[in-house]
Amino acid sequence: RLPQDWLAPTAWPDLAEDLAHRDTVLCIVNRRNDARELHRLMPKGTVHLSALMCGAHRADVIRRIKSRLEAKRRGGDKAPLRVVSTQLVEAGVDLDFPVVYRALAGLDSIAQAAGRCNREGRFRKGEVVVFVPPKPAPPGLLRKGADACRSVLHGMNGDPLERRLFGCYFEQLYHAVDLDAKQICGDLQVDGKELAVAFRTAADKFRLIEDAADAQVFVRYRGMNGEGGGIDGLLGKLKKDGPERWLMRKLQRYAVSVRRRDLDRLLRQGDVREVAPGIYAIVSEVGYSLDVGLLLDGENISPSTLVEG
Repeated sequence: RLPQDWLAPTAWPDLAEDLAHRDTVLCIVNRRNDARELHRLMPKGTVHLSALMCGAHRADVIRRIKSRLEAKRRGGDKAPLRVVSTQLVEAGVDLDFPVVYRALAGLDSIAQAAGRCNREGRFRKGEVVVFVPPKPAPPGLLRKGADACRSVLHGMNGDPLERRLFGCYFEQLYHAVDLDAKQICGDLQVDGKELAVAFRTAADKFRLIEDAADAQVFVRYRGMNGEGGGIDGLLGKLKKDGPERWLMRKLQRYAVSVRRRDLDRLLRQGDVREVAPGIYAIVSEVGYSLDVGLLLDGENISPSTLVEG
């Protein structure tokens, strides 16, 4: 189902009310802040997924979602299952919902979202709803993708995912985007004299999202029941022995990427401290929520969902 008016945004409260009438639904939005804002308006028990949750936490939540979906198929789970997620579920996450909502984005992203709807053909009919969010996609490639998608699908009545439309979409997208604005391709050409390639220079220039996260914070996630203590031992070893390679690999499951300005604010608030040179971890027991992950901007969260310090 496509928007009737491609220029009229759907307010978060209106979307939340619509989703609340669905028994089993996945809603995918473009930003972490969008996911949190929409989740805040949803009925109690709604599941949240975003990159403000560490990898170990996300894996546990996805496992629980899959388990509940299977239980609902068998008729053993009668409670509503509503999930609000960023686009992290669109790649490599095998979920199958009867209804999927997708905030306007590139046509390729909408196709990925549709792949999470009735993918196994177990439902009589799947439903994918595209809506215009209150805030557009982030500037850059993602927003240009949404604009190209709007242009291609506006006024069409057939299958929005037919192959011909993808050709039109990518033609418009590539026309609108300077794919080598930072002249990275030149850095990757072989120097004829020294047979050298400027990989590091190219890597420093490349960034898919201009406002991408540029710092990591390790969080004290101890499992959905709060009883796992693995992270505490790893952080203790980090303080004692420093950032050994094997240790940093294990700690990566507990990392959350944040923008530098958010890290600076968390440091000023005393919620995060530097545990080794250039390595940060949360210290406050109210710094991480089992519902929504790392807390920013002094958010108010129910004490029952906080990780105990």
